[in-house]
Amino acid sequence: MTSAAMDHAPASTASLGARVWSWVTTTDHKRIGVMYGVTAFAFFLFGGLEALLIRAQLSSSGNTLVSAETYNELFTMHGTTMVFMAVMPLSAAFFNFVVPLQIGARDVAFPRLNAFSYWVFLLGSLFMNAGFLIGAAPNAGWFGYANLTSTQFSPSSMET
Repeated sequence: MTSAAMDHAPASTASLGARVWSWVTTTDHKRIGVMYGVTAFAFFLFGGLEALLIRAQLSSSGNTLVSAETYNELFTMHGTTMVFMAVMPLSAAFFNFVVPLQIGARDVAFPRLNAFSYWVFLLGSLFMNAGFLIGAAPNAGWFGYANLTSTQFSPSSMET
């Protein structure tokens, strides 16, 4: 079965692997919009989990739920997750899905670049959050003001 025929085949005739592969390799703006939306919602939930950990740490004085270094990482990554991995991709989801339909276009101007941008967003976001797994997540604060993010003011450099 050709790729074009597989995209329009009923769900019962295509195997699960073929259906997943059609989503992975798609250049359809509506599917890419859905992928952006689902991924943005997943990162929204992850950012909410980060917020819950922050609030749990602040629930009482002298709480030791997370260390000071981990708290700084959670605080930094919560802001980054909510802005750059949830809100902005959610707007990309709506733009990808709705705008070509509103203007009557069959597709976006560069569909492969559109698909590539989604995969770069997903892999970059996963790479950034992988810092939690190795204990090296960003910890400079939510605003990234250059004067306060230098090594002189970094909590990890003050331990030496």
